[in-house]
Amino acid sequence: MKKFLLLLICVYGLAGKAFSQSQDTTATTAYHLPYIIEDGDTIPIVMLKTVTVVDSLDPEYYKKLQAYYRLRHNVLKVYPYARLLAVKLSEINNHLATLQTKKERKKYMKEAEEQLKKDFEKDLKSFSVSQGQVFTKLIDRETGHSSYELIKDLRGGVKAFFWQNFALVFGQDLKSRYDPNGEDAVIEGIVQQIEQGKLQ
Repeated sequence: MKKFLLLLICVYGLAGKAFSQSQDTTATTAYHLPYIIEDGDTIPIVMLKTVTVVDSLDPEYYKKLQAYYRLRHNVLKVYPYARLLAVKLSEINNHLATLQTKKERKKYMKEAEEQLKKDFEKDLKSFSVSQGQVFTKLIDRETGHSSYELIKDLRGGVKAFFWQNFALVFGQDLKSRYDPNGEDAVIEGIVQQIEQGKLQ
């Protein structure tokens, strides 16, 4: 039993010595850095990551940025509807040109109106007021006619007058025209990005 204990003490003693030697070796391992000597001082050269420091955003700029992203979101949502409506209206006008009598035109216009209502009404009702304003502008861009003119052609002057007054209550003007070089320049820029495939 004494021999066994002596053997254990020797094994643990050797293991401890080996461990302390391995620790000492690790402790003496040095990292070699490039350095320069200046006025007798050795100065290590360490490459640090580039850090960009910017001043805090101007609150007015931040508001404008938020407004731009809201507008971009609205244009992205309503632009496909304006394009599709323009195609549908073009088809309606082309078909109207083939009809001979006023009765045929009136019947076809009623059918076309019902189809447009079926195709668009549900989605258009989901638009917010600001999206409706952008949609009105984009309809003019895509068709060359204001919403008021289109309603007047499809439904008559009385209906157009009614919808114009209704729209004005919500801050919209169906007679407003699209001005890509003026007040609608930002919308035009966003639409061009969509058409170039830069925005999805």
